[in-house]
Amino acid sequence: MSNSGGSKEKEKASTSGSIGGDGVQPRVEKKEKEAKESTDTVPFHKLFAFADSADHMLMIAGTLGAIGNGICMPLMTILFGDLIDSFGQNQNNNDVVRVVSKVSLKFVYLAIGAGFASFLQVAMWMVTGERQAARIRNLYLKTILRQDVSFFDKETNTGEVVGRMSGDTVLIQDAMGRRLENSHSYWQHLWEAL
Repeated sequence: MSNSGGSKEKEKASTSGSIGGDGVQPRVEKKEKEAKESTDTVPFHKLFAFADSADHMLMIAGTLGAIGNGICMPLMTILFGDLIDSFGQNQNNNDVVRVVSKVSLKFVYLAIGAGFASFLQVAMWMVTGERQAARIRNLYLKTILRQDVSFFDKETNTGEVVGRMSGDTVLIQDAMGRRLENSHSYWQHLWEAL
C-alpha cells in the first residue's frame, strides 16, 4: 500500500511541476513549433517555382490530356443516347445491326481517344513532377553541402539530411504529379456536367 501512495505522490508532484515548471514547458513549445512547421502549406504558384520551359510545355500537354479525358465522359453519355435511339428507331427494320454497329464503332473511337488522353494526362504530369523533384533535390543537396561543418555537428543528426531531402521531394513530386492531374480531370468532369 505504501508503494501505491508513493507513486501517486510522485505523479502529483510531476504534474504540478509540469504546469509551471521549466522541464516540460520547452518540450511542449517545441512540439507546437514542429506541428506548425509540418502544417505549413505552399501557395499554388510557388509549387512550380523550379519549372523550366520544357516543364511548362509538359504541363500544358498534360492539362490538354486532362481536358480530353474529362470530355470523354459526356461524349460517352451522348453516344449511349444514340445507341438507345438506334435500337428504338429501327425496331421494325432490318437495319438495326448496321445502325448499332455504326454507333458501336463510335464507342471504340471514343475509347481509343480516352486512352490516349489518359496516357497523355498521366505521363506528362508524372514526367514534369519527376523533373522538378530532381531539380529541387539537386538544389537542396548543393545548399546543404555549402553549410559550415558545425551545422552538421550541432543542427542535424546522421540520417536527417537524407531523410528530409527524400521525404520532402516525394511530397512535392506527389503534389505536382498525380494529385494535380487528378484535380484537372475532376474539374473538367464538373465543368462538363454543368
